[in-house]
Amino acid sequence: MGCVRICAVLAAMSPWALCITSADVFHDANNLFYVNPIAGEIKLRVNLSTITSAFVIVDSVRHEMELGHSESYDYYTVRVPPFDTTTAYAFVIADTVDSIRLPETGTITPRAPLFVTPQWAHGKTYYSIFADGFYNADTGNDPPTRLTWGAKPRGWFCYGGDIKGIGEKIDYLDSLGFDVILLQPILPASSNHKFNPYDHTRIDSSLGNSAELSALISTLHEHDMRVVLSIPCTHTGIDFPAFVDITEDGAASEYIDWYNIRSLPLQTAPPNYECWHGDFRFPELNLSNGQVRRYIFDALDYWLQFDFDGFYIGVDEQIDPNFVAVLRAQVKEKNPELLLLGSDDRLISGTGFDGVTPDNLTNMITDYFLNKTITTSAFDQQLKRILFFNPPQVMNTNLITLSDNTYRIAQAAHRESLHTLYAFLYTFVGSPVILYGDEIGMVDGAPHNLGSFSWTTQDWDRELFTEIHRLIAMRTEYPQIRSNTFFTLYVNDITQVYAYDRGGIIVILNSGNRTAFVELPAWDGVYRDCLTDETLTAYDQTLRLSVEAFSYRILKRES
Repeated sequence: MGCVRICAVLAAMSPWALCITSADVFHDANNLFYVNPIAGEIKLRVNLSTITSAFVIVDSVRHEMELGHSESYDYYTVRVPPFDTTTAYAFVIADTVDSIRLPETGTITPRAPLFVTPQWAHGKTYYSIFADGFYNADTGNDPPTRLTWGAKPRGWFCYGGDIKGIGEKIDYLDSLGFDVILLQPILPASSNHKFNPYDHTRIDSSLGNSAELSALISTLHEHDMRVVLSIPCTHTGIDFPAFVDITEDGAASEYIDWYNIRSLPLQTAPPNYECWHGDFRFPELNLSNGQVRRYIFDALDYWLQFDFDGFYIGVDEQIDPNFVAVLRAQVKEKNPELLLLGSDDRLISGTGFDGVTPDNLTNMITDYFLNKTITTSAFDQQLKRILFFNPPQVMNTNLITLSDNTYRIAQAAHRESLHTLYAFLYTFVGSPVILYGDEIGMVDGAPHNLGSFSWTTQDWDRELFTEIHRLIAMRTEYPQIRSNTFFTLYVNDITQVYAYDRGGIIVILNSGNRTAFVELPAWDGVYRDCLTDETLTAYDQTLRLSVEAFSYRILKRES
């Protein structure tokens, strides 16, 4: 059967490789991708078209592995009941001539983390709020200089919205059916967005006080909504006391190692210190420094007192992995059900975040639905890749965003594109997020200033509002859509029609400019349109239907 090589390190159960007719096989028992005990997943990487079959023997039970993904390698995978680190397993692989057991003697035991994410957070819908632009309920705490409510956003000028204002609009939030409020930073800062804090353990006085925050969280909980607080732990403002001290005392400052400084004295044009997005106003903290870590951990302890359900740690795209691992261990020890989200989508291996905001997914959505720069088949392949290479625990808690801190999705989208865009957002795997005002079609937005919410309903895009409301209600009604189940049913690059199955819920998206007639593989029976209540019948395992241009249909099998 050709030569067989097994690395000497195999006996120590570290990553190993095999050659079967000059092909490599790889499995790493320390890596969550290759062995995910909580999800019951085991994977094997093989050079392309090398073997014909693979089996895994788990505690003496033999399971056939499926070819789950092919790219630079073939990846074989199997799903078994969840297991723990006492489980023993081995592989049997075969080519057209012979088979071999790996390891030849003994077994492998998993060393990857037992990665558990809070069950309550799986597949939830989020509403992201910057308090300053949502609603101004207390003009007595307004900053001295502010923009008129409804004026175009300008620089970092505030509007005067506050925590009390969110509380006065609970009925509005409740009516839309959101599961989680993502409360953007409320720390003291010289800006509307509060991403440049000078203190991590207080509430900006222009937004309210601790009593009002406690009351808001309590009321949201009474309405069955969770609350996650976004905290910029990776950087500060330039008026943060430690940074000011370095500015004044230079190398003599006791805080000189709190930041990543390249030279002294400090300068801002260009900055000679590491800063978020290269902007001198956001100096990055040195998260490997013990004093900095203690400061951040103490700050999180302070916010835990308010009964938040989770934290979003960011907003840098890359965060010190060791810092996040220690942070996770500390907060999970205090509250295992606390949701820990973050901005670094690398840190999802079981010692980092429970979920992240995958920029590559947001970019794919934008490229397909708005920019039209990738085909439907390429979009499908990229989605499958994301689903395959990410832990299933994370896929359910990952945040899927459209708008960000610099622009609103309605600014970039043609009106007709928003229909299929939001339909995908609310029917794909993960936790969809919309920014305050997106549901009414707000287009005002500037970098770090996303405008003020218009409470005059005549200004709203009522059709869009109704559509988003309906999609959220449908997602709440059908738990299949909140699961990890996803199967591609139909891909057409010419008509730009894409269809997939979410565990009995069929979604058909037409991103093209013409009505499309589609034949889908489906079990025979009656299907109901979840949005219109129209019924369709599948015959000969084929469901035939039409989908209007820039539109979608969502169907459920009735019988």
